[in-house]
Amino acid sequence: FYLELAHRHGEKALELGVGTARLAIQLARAGVETWGIDNAPHMLRAAERSLAREPPEVRRRVHLEQADVRDFDLNERFGLVYFPSYSFDHLITGDDQASALRCIRRHLAPGGVYAFDLAHIPKLKEDSGWFVQRKPLNRERTVVRLGFHRTRPEKRLMSVDLWYEVYEDGRMLERYHEGGEVYIHTPDGIRRLLEENGFEIEAWYGGHDRQPFNNTSGMMVIVARRSRNREID
Repeated sequence: FYLELAHRHGEKALELGVGTARLAIQLARAGVETWGIDNAPHMLRAAERSLAREPPEVRRRVHLEQADVRDFDLNERFGLVYFPSYSFDHLITGDDQASALRCIRRHLAPGGVYAFDLAHIPKLKEDSGWFVQRKPLNRERTVVRLGFHRTRPEKRLMSVDLWYEVYEDGRMLERYHEGGEVYIHTPDGIRRLLEENGFEIEAWYGGHDRQPFNNTSGMMVIVARRSRNREID
């Protein structure tokens, strides 16, 4: 999904919350010049390790920096800025969300787009529970994520504790913990937030395979561009 957008919008992309750089490396392998920022040093170290295993031409296309999505300036403009893996949900206040969107607008090239995904829970209710996810980083390494969540529907907040374990050939290399809250957006709320911060929606999907969004969709995948009718910078 993001690779197709990058090819369509100029072969130069910025990933927010780059993490282990799994997606950024995929784009770089396909010829896309890719920047990635993350505010967590341990994630950038993991990204550097992943990148070190790539051939020189891929490594040259990936540029990693430690930066906060609410306040960054790379002195670059991009045809695609993308914020994957429900990461925008981690900005829980209106001020943080608006600050990030202003930074994103400033980094979009003319005709560029901002693409991101959000959790969609149409009937948020008080709940708690454990979950576990396993994701391959490459042919040798796998990350296992164990999480516990608790929802506060009156504030549309979900608290999440995550424990990560990185394995290579069955041997654990690294373990770390992250915790915090996420904000569960409504479709009307995210539409209004984008409009108030100078964006207009180009496409809205229920998944990365571009299926139509509806009330039963588990996620919102949105592609937006700078509003043609409003300048707020």
